[in-house]
Amino acid sequence: MSATRTERLLNLLTLLLNTRRPISLREIREHEEFNAYQTGDPKSGERAFERDKAALIELGVPLRWIPPEDEDDDDGLGGYVIDRNRYFLPELGLKPAELALLSIAGAAAAALEGFPGRATVIRALAKLGFDVDETGTFASLAHAPLRDGHMVEQIGAHLQILHDAVAHRLTLALGYRARIGELTQRQVDPYGLYYRQGVWYLVGHCHLRNAERTFHLGRCENVELVYPDRRTAQFDVPGDFNLSAHVHARPWEMPQHPPFKVVIRLAERLVPAIVEIFGRRAIVKASEKGTTVELLVSNRSALILAVLPHGAAAEVIEPSDVRAEIREVYERLVRHYDGSKLLRQEVSA
Repeated sequence: MSATRTERLLNLLTLLLNTRRPISLREIREHEEFNAYQTGDPKSGERAFERDKAALIELGVPLRWIPPEDEDDDDGLGGYVIDRNRYFLPELGLKPAELALLSIAGAAAAALEGFPGRATVIRALAKLGFDVDETGTFASLAHAPLRDGHMVEQIGAHLQILHDAVAHRLTLALGYRARIGELTQRQVDPYGLYYRQGVWYLVGHCHLRNAERTFHLGRCENVELVYPDRRTAQFDVPGDFNLSAHVHARPWEMPQHPPFKVVIRLAERLVPAIVEIFGRRAIVKASEKGTTVELLVSNRSALILAVLPHGAAAEVIEPSDVRAEIREVYERLVRHYDGSKLLRQEVSA
């Protein structure tokens, strides 16, 4: 759209918003900024107006035509108005607690290094009545930091590229380092980005694995567009893709192998925190022997890392091979710390 037409649309919108009665095309033509409607051939000017009117409606402006009250009106066209009740958002009428929650969520997002749309979040908070300095350091009411050190700078440098790639459906090239340290080069069709518990994740179709995968942004060594000069969509997001399902997924649910069932017996002190620790998809069973949870696991190593910090309070009952692997980890820890203790005793002697 040309700058001239954009300016004309804004002028037309302003005129219609400021009028308190229906205004006809004949009256609109009397304004010098609408010379595009003042053509030698009246039909040509009408067509230009109809195109502009259609553009406003397509943008969501509730434009209405009001017929003339007097059938003998020489104008014969009636007039146009904008339904102000539909155009302007109503007062939110938020309660103090709701304002506080919005402030916390917005401040946490704006406090993130490299967060796409940070300026928009800050302006939105300002409109809610909070004293926010758009140019200076953001005085956050809440903070959701990334990991310390290089990860903040690394992810901050990648986020804008990732945001644009998701918005415009552009294929990415990633250098991705797995948990065990192996670096692989991937091409990924990015479906969505989400932030959870201090970590950014990218979900998309991995060409190398030929499957949907979730990527920890802190392990992305490099991020770039495969076709940097293209702005046409390079893939379609599957119709059944649901980003919120990934947001609520636990690490052991991220696909690495075929899923299998794991049963964990919990100490009583962990029972109230089952949903927080294991999520809402965990199946809880209570018996005389205590409380157990059943999980469907498709990332074995992630489950082991999640269970280990709870020690004996979260005991894996089955399958036996996972139980044995966790036992080996504990035995290695015992040998390590017992050896360190003996060494300290020898040095002090």
